[in-house]
Amino acid sequence: MRKRSLAGNWQFHQVGAEEWLAASVPGDVHTDLLALGRIPDPFVGDNERRVQWVAEADWEYRYHFAVAPELLRQPHIWLICDGLDSLATVSLNGRELRRAANMFRQYRWDVKALLKAGENDLRIAFDSPVRFAAAQQAIRPMPGVPQAIPGGPYLRKAPCQFGWDWGPQLPPIGIWKDIRLEGYEGARLLEVRLSQQHARDQVSVEVLVSVQSWDETPRSAIVRLVAPDGQVFETRAAVTRANDCRLRVIIPNPQIWWPNGYGAQPLYRVSVELYQ
Repeated sequence: MRKRSLAGNWQFHQVGAEEWLAASVPGDVHTDLLALGRIPDPFVGDNERRVQWVAEADWEYRYHFAVAPELLRQPHIWLICDGLDSLATVSLNGRELRRAANMFRQYRWDVKALLKAGENDLRIAFDSPVRFAAAQQAIRPMPGVPQAIPGGPYLRKAPCQFGWDWGPQLPPIGIWKDIRLEGYEGARLLEVRLSQQHARDQVSVEVLVSVQSWDETPRSAIVRLVAPDGQVFETRAAVTRANDCRLRVIIPNPQIWWPNGYGAQPLYRVSVELYQ
């Protein structure tokens, strides 16, 4: 697997304005404008009212980047956005990938055919959540807390961002989690699920590993648990034709997590590796 982080120094602007401003990703429009001195601190005095225009406007982010040859050679490359808040249209080198409308989920797009050697242009345009909420509220009113901007429940967005009895009306807009490229060949770990069965003086940890593969190469998965005292528990199993694998690790005399004030909170480290 090859990775290329796209976090860092971006540019953004209000849609319709010619000037592009410096942005930090992960981040959001309010914090970038505040860092640039373009808005007053919204948590001081009645400044909350003076910055309402920010969430009522549309904004666009852009980032220019190059891709290392070893990543570009990977047969499968995804653009992964862990958090887009919230009504976003993502474009790469002038081609629209998809529209996002949920701040809580990860978005993943295959961009192998769009990436090129040299400079690439990534843009993410955000529509105003306030205007969207107002339009939906006008069609069919949806009740919410009285201190909030009306229509917030129409968006997959943290409700408290629209206002609460304890919080201001400051709906963020921006790339609020990590964004990156990931390249693979052959196979990749798709999902890992762990469950525990507690018995007398032991714990059985079952690990379900799901794999996405693009060829018939035999592969195996290794699960390694490291106890707080450094003791290592390890098991290995072959990946089936259904591209999954079940593994079980038995931990004798496990160190149990205690509530605060009743004992220690020991941690077991778990790693899952895919081999071919």
